[in-house]
Amino acid sequence: MRAAFLLLAAACAAPTRVPDPLAQGVFPAPQAVSSVDVSDDGRFITVTTLAFRQDPNVWVLSNDGKILFGRTVAPWAPFEGVALDGGRAFGVGMAYSRVTSPYPTISLFGGEKDEETVLEDSLGEWGWLRYGSGDWRTGWTASLLGDLVVRAGDSAITVRGHNGSIRLLANGEREKYPMKNDRPFRMAASGDGRVFACGYIVPDASSGLHVPPALVTVSEASSSKELWKQIPAGPAPRVPELPKPGRDFPALAERFKMEPETLVPFRVAASVAPNADGSRVAVAEYGGWLWVRRTPAIGAWNPPYHVIPFVPRQRGWLRLATATGITSVEFPREGLFEVVARGDRVWAFPMSWFARGMAGAPWLPADADSRSVFEWDGTSWKTAWEVPDAVSDFALHPDGERAIVSCWDGKLHLKGAVIEVGGPARVRWSKDGTFAVAGTAAGEVVCLEASGKIRWRTTLPTSGPPKEASPKPVFEGLSIYQVGRTGKEHAYVGDTWLVKTEAGGFLVDAGGSSSIPFTLARIRAAGVDTTKVGYLLHTHSHGDHAGAAYLWRAMGLKIVAPESAAFALSWLMPMLTDYGVWVPRPVDVPLPLKRPGDETEITVAGIKIRAVFVPGHSMDSVIYLMEIGGKRVAFTGDVGFQAPSDILHRCWTDVEKAATVVEVVKSKVIPFHPDLVFTGHGGCAEGTAFLEDLVKRSEESIQKARSK
Repeated sequence: MRAAFLLLAAACAAPTRVPDPLAQGVFPAPQAVSSVDVSDDGRFITVTTLAFRQDPNVWVLSNDGKILFGRTVAPWAPFEGVALDGGRAFGVGMAYSRVTSPYPTISLFGGEKDEETVLEDSLGEWGWLRYGSGDWRTGWTASLLGDLVVRAGDSAITVRGHNGSIRLLANGEREKYPMKNDRPFRMAASGDGRVFACGYIVPDASSGLHVPPALVTVSEASSSKELWKQIPAGPAPRVPELPKPGRDFPALAERFKMEPETLVPFRVAASVAPNADGSRVAVAEYGGWLWVRRTPAIGAWNPPYHVIPFVPRQRGWLRLATATGITSVEFPREGLFEVVARGDRVWAFPMSWFARGMAGAPWLPADADSRSVFEWDGTSWKTAWEVPDAVSDFALHPDGERAIVSCWDGKLHLKGAVIEVGGPARVRWSKDGTFAVAGTAAGEVVCLEASGKIRWRTTLPTSGPPKEASPKPVFEGLSIYQVGRTGKEHAYVGDTWLVKTEAGGFLVDAGGSSSIPFTLARIRAAGVDTTKVGYLLHTHSHGDHAGAAYLWRAMGLKIVAPESAAFALSWLMPMLTDYGVWVPRPVDVPLPLKRPGDETEITVAGIKIRAVFVPGHSMDSVIYLMEIGGKRVAFTGDVGFQAPSDILHRCWTDVEKAATVVEVVKSKVIPFHPDLVFTGHGGCAEGTAFLEDLVKRSEESIQKARSK
């Protein structure tokens, strides 16, 4: 196997097809595959995709390639799916929440029409990592989600959710599962399915944070009875320091929390791989820093994520854990690795992260230079496979002697065979090793014999772009349209405004992700060429207004926002927002706004726009003022809110911040005399009167608060 196939070094020097994570101009394919799974009996294949709301995003196929059914599972972005024997039980893990909280979602169901059991990963802040190096604005795009569901023999086990863990049985029954309160980051079952291993994020014991029982635990799958565990041992990974973005905003840092209240070292089992019977577990261990916020973020506003685990690029450790101890060896190079174990051997392959459409890709390599798969034979590391481009996925054959390497060159590489599939793919062997399945980023499912011969290829269907009736302007005679409230989940409560101009148009805010094609259809129905919508203006960085913006950016739009918005969008997402652990993204046109009341002017799509800085609802809130069609228009975001809410309420009862925002609105926004005001959640026909009433009510609330 060590000599399975080692491609020429010259080939490995070829240009990569991996896009830069911040690349623009590419949107994910309508059925871009995000995961594949094969039931142990080999009869059923589950495929999850990045399909939007108009199409199914979970597919079940037979082993001869026939589509048995497709199902739309809300809200969006499934990245894990399991199929149990008999085809009566399926589990799916999704990156987004159906409600305000940023926690991921788990869905369990029995078939095409079976009612779902839905869980919220209510301990989600311990279930993800931020990985990167260098500049905090552009070097930390990777946002790695941990496991939500694991298949163990004839059942699927979920992480602890809001209602507790559930074990899904092959007959479709669900049962409460007595998993402990500690939320594992990674889970994996032994080859025989009888035990499963959990790997944890383990803070320094002196931090005052909750510390899980071990770095890795091994438990019975049927009962969750713990069999053995191991605490962190061996040399700690050498962890570089984090960037300090707060230094870039000294004026804001005086008013807002731009430094951690505590910075805590931690270790993490970033990958776990039990052997056949679970007597030994291979662990990929890395170190990092927990950015901890213990008190509310602004005023009384206290988003549920208080901890962000940052993992700087480093050279991690392979830990080989048994019931009696841990042995350790450094990985052969820097970078994040997944591990797979067979017998006494371990393979380490480059980790990918679920990019959710960033750069048009479902998954991206965590490290750009990631073409090698390494093998540890108990004595030394050897290069087992090297492919012409970055590794997309790796599946070791059950015999431990063969493997499929999915490569960004668009091919599947096997011993003695190279199969063109057109792009990167997720791959999985059947339990008996007679066939393998690959799901591609283009939406095709390919089944291979063990020899590499193609059994069948199935293209997942899509209904095409949805159609929308021509929308009416929000106010007659003014070419501004509401194009965003198209989805069901709470992330869509914020409005997305289309401003139509002679040059094309631009958007103000963009919340949910799951039905962007409907927004595109509305834009086209309004008579605007979507290729001429070039900018997206953020009023603030909260998820119901900015969560989907990374996908719009992938299409080619440039994000306009105060430069401080990058602190949330690139760095402390989702600690300073809600609505999903969405992908970090930069601000393409950073507005030079430093202090409350600062102003700047830009021109977008032929419209001159005046931006007024009003930090308080968020540290990057801004009001946009412009003239359109002979009308003076203001976009306030969530600073402007209909009664009974006011600016004090919108500033989370922080009296001083609210008073500052009120003064800026009085002195710089009301004198503009807006005819119309578009808030983050509605429009007001009597713009100036609305703002005057908002200020009056806010001043009364501030006075009452100060008198208490």
